[in-house]
Amino acid sequence: MDADVGDENANHVGVDVGSLVSARVFNVSSLNLVLNSGMKLRSWVDYDASSKRLEVRLGEMGNPRPFNPLMGFPIDLSEMWKGEEVLVGISSSSGNSAQISSVYSWDFRVRSIPNWMHSQPADPRQFSDKGREKRMDHKKDPCPLSLVSGLIVGIGCGALVALMVLFFWAIFVNRHVVIPVGYSWKPADFGYKKVSVDVETSSVNVKN
Repeated sequence: MDADVGDENANHVGVDVGSLVSARVFNVSSLNLVLNSGMKLRSWVDYDASSKRLEVRLGEMGNPRPFNPLMGFPIDLSEMWKGEEVLVGISSSSGNSAQISSVYSWDFRVRSIPNWMHSQPADPRQFSDKGREKRMDHKKDPCPLSLVSGLIVGIGCGALVALMVLFFWAIFVNRHVVIPVGYSWKPADFGYKKVSVDVETSSVNVKN
């Protein structure tokens, strides 16, 4: 704790920007943590260049990374450094008193940024011209695979339509088939007066 720089107590975490006076302070007593108790603690300091936000997290050693940060602070580091090279490290200050602070391990990680996300301004006309050239190339050089796929799809659709036509034709034709009406029959009596049978041969003529 250093009262000269406005520290509220000795059990806090602060963000200092260009000064020993903290721009943002958080009292870790609310998390049941004591910085000088001898307990091993672990902290995470994250900076997101897209949102220009600095976040600080703190927890006991061995516990997973907390989802919610202790505090967040908006700051544009690229504007503050103006593209200069910077050094990342660990330092401490104890004011007029003496205190031992042990660092067991620490690491620094930087995410790789693709070239297309570079902060330099770009001419949108260049991208539109390239896109127009690519579209023209696609129109000039049709893909054989797409032609074959289109042919297969066309044949399949034609076969499906023909099958459906035959199916419906069979249904409606069978439904409208005319079945001849059966007529009831009864034996009928008929009479005759004379029946003649003529048989001609070479030698005999018979008449009845």
